[in-house]
Amino acid sequence: MFLFDTLPQQQSNIASYRLDGQKVWLKKASKRNSRWAYLPLTLLARCLNIDALKPVPNLGGEKSVALEAMRIRALCAAGIAVPTILAETSEALLLADAGDEATSTQTLLESLAQAETPDEIDHLLIMSISALNDVHMRSCYLSEAFARNILVNKEGVVFIDFETDPGHYHKLTDCMVRDWHCFIFSLYGKLSKRPLHQERLTAALMSGLQDAREDVRDRFIATLPRLKRLQKFPFQRFGSDGKKIAHTLNALALLDQHLRSK
Repeated sequence: MFLFDTLPQQQSNIASYRLDGQKVWLKKASKRNSRWAYLPLTLLARCLNIDALKPVPNLGGEKSVALEAMRIRALCAAGIAVPTILAETSEALLLADAGDEATSTQTLLESLAQAETPDEIDHLLIMSISALNDVHMRSCYLSEAFARNILVNKEGVVFIDFETDPGHYHKLTDCMVRDWHCFIFSLYGKLSKRPLHQERLTAALMSGLQDAREDVRDRFIATLPRLKRLQKFPFQRFGSDGKKIAHTLNALALLDQHLRSK
């Protein structure tokens, strides 16, 4: 079997191959993240009293492989677009590529970087945000709803990367609020030097949040004034990542202002 033959040779955690004329991905067990890596975010969530920001540990190893397989099957059963599992062992998953020969697939971030017109940007953002709201309307949630884990093509959106289960650590509504924060934090900083993209992102988020589940929207909006407190900290002094955080916090403050004026 391809999976058993290829797994011992693969060095990286994930790699693509051609199998029977189709592109596939072999994803092997990753190492467990150190508990100390989660401490800063744990303290921040506690300080701001925002449960949705509490970190969700990646258990690594065989546990993460089993968890991802379970989550993919559960989300698929709920009607959510996720990768198809072609084969699995306790150490790895073989996944079908989200695209095909006729339809190329990129991450949302890659597609936005190539988009140049308001219509192109709006299409990508609205499609992705609508898909996120659809996940929540089905009483489901993602794992790491970052733009790099959202694949887009002409057919729609496919969500990937399910090595963690926020539901083991959060209430359902907080899992969904967490999805929104992951999505937003993964975009504003990366698009900080693209004024048009920033403008369209704020507009798309305002519209998308109006269409969100009421409990999710209300709890998300309630987190914004608490996050605004962080604007007093000089993140911009801490390199490019710090500048991205500062930019995101400023954008969230503006988003909060717009949402409360509605």
